[in-house]
Amino acid sequence: MPPPCKACQNSSEASRFLKSQGIRITELRRNVLKFLHHSKQPVGAYDLFDQLKSNGKASAPPAVYRVLDFLVDQGLAHKLRSISAYTACCNGPKSHKAAFLICRLCGDVQELVQPNAPPLHSQAKQQDFQVENVTLELTGLCGACQ
Repeated sequence: MPPPCKACQNSSEASRFLKSQGIRITELRRNVLKFLHHSKQPVGAYDLFDQLKSNGKASAPPAVYRVLDFLVDQGLAHKLRSISAYTACCNGPKSHKAAFLICRLCGDVQELVQPNAPPLHSQAKQQDFQVENVTLELTGLCGACQ
């Protein structure tokens, strides 16, 4: 029997993390996690719903949105607001700064590991603003599309 693919391993790790936190991993949560980990590009909520529905694994769009919001809150997924899409977190279930390079032609998205954002934090601090979450989205052209 071949070893599970990397996407399946990531999905299993995310499920184990939730269980270790005493959080129930529902079938829909498991299916959304698997889909996000297997997806080559970020996916919109309705596209995800359509895919899950065609496989008999989703009941309604609001349920999928709730699961996506839950996964974002748990640090297992990211919402890319500029393209209204979701992607699995490549850094695992922990709070962290996130930055994404988004190619405007092919749609490829790369997550940068621990981007450095001290100037933003110091400017926020000067404004007496406490930063809770940082997600940067940089849009441009990837090496293949240049």
